[in-house]
Amino acid sequence: MSPVLVGTRASTLATTQSQHVADLLTAAGVPAELVTVTTTGDVTSGPLAQLGGTGVFAAALRQQLLEGDVDLAVHSLKDLPTKDLFDGKLSLAYPPREDPRDALVGRDGLKLDDLPEGATIGTGSPRRAAQIRAIRPDCTVTDIRGNVGTRLSRVRGLEHFASRDSGVGRGTHGDLDAVVLAAAGLRRLGLADVATEFLEVDRVLPAAGQGCLAIEYRTGDTPDDVLQAMSVIEDASTKIAVIAERSLLLRLEAGCAAPIGAHAEIHDNELILDAVVAHPRGTESLRERGQAANASVESAVQLGTEVAELLLERGAGRFTELTLD
Repeated sequence: MSPVLVGTRASTLATTQSQHVADLLTAAGVPAELVTVTTTGDVTSGPLAQLGGTGVFAAALRQQLLEGDVDLAVHSLKDLPTKDLFDGKLSLAYPPREDPRDALVGRDGLKLDDLPEGATIGTGSPRRAAQIRAIRPDCTVTDIRGNVGTRLSRVRGLEHFASRDSGVGRGTHGDLDAVVLAAAGLRRLGLADVATEFLEVDRVLPAAGQGCLAIEYRTGDTPDDVLQAMSVIEDASTKIAVIAERSLLLRLEAGCAAPIGAHAEIHDNELILDAVVAHPRGTESLRERGQAANASVESAVQLGTEVAELLLERGAGRFTELTLD
């Protein structure tokens, strides 16, 4: 059997995540190998919102998939647009979710509350920036880019994480007191120990789909054995939770560059969704929670839409232009 070709971004984190999926597929009876693809987000510097927001890291991968150069593509789900841009030509499968939380990496082992007044905190996410500013208005939050090693190397005392194969941020190591990034990425790279604090979701809500990988495939043009393997590795609870989160974004017409957090969980078959829309400067936010008695794909779509409606009724649109998707 010829191996399934799995498209991936070339960064260490992306290839680690994609290799994890390839290993799952192989264990399910379908051998798989990686094909690396360079995306716009990998070669362009600057704030994410200015690069085009959601989809900037996924567009090249999706094009290769549509053209048949790869059989599957692996994404961080939070990098994917919520709207169907391809008229149903592509579909998604969801392996089990990793830790959805954000992680703070502070100098000298410091947690968020322990950072001194005036400390400088780096993040590439407007959502993280807004929520961190609300908690620590006395600190300065600055935009950063680059792979995980490059971002970690910005923290004083962690300069040794500087990536020698990345030009993003080169020469600006050890200039920050802390950075905030996804806990899932640290865990997948075996770097969880470098985090000084995992920020609980009741304090800082993660991005919709954070911690979840998405396996994208061509609808109606994927062999049955590959579909069967993906059905084996897909996690039903993860699928329902992230559909609720992404349905909220879809109704708000927002993407990963918007200061919006969402997190859904299933408890005793009840689906619970928490969401926040924050002012980019952290001066104000709106938070809502909704529940659905029976967790299913259908109830997830409805719940995400309903919670979004509640936020809009309360005036969430005044914080940010919710049209970034």
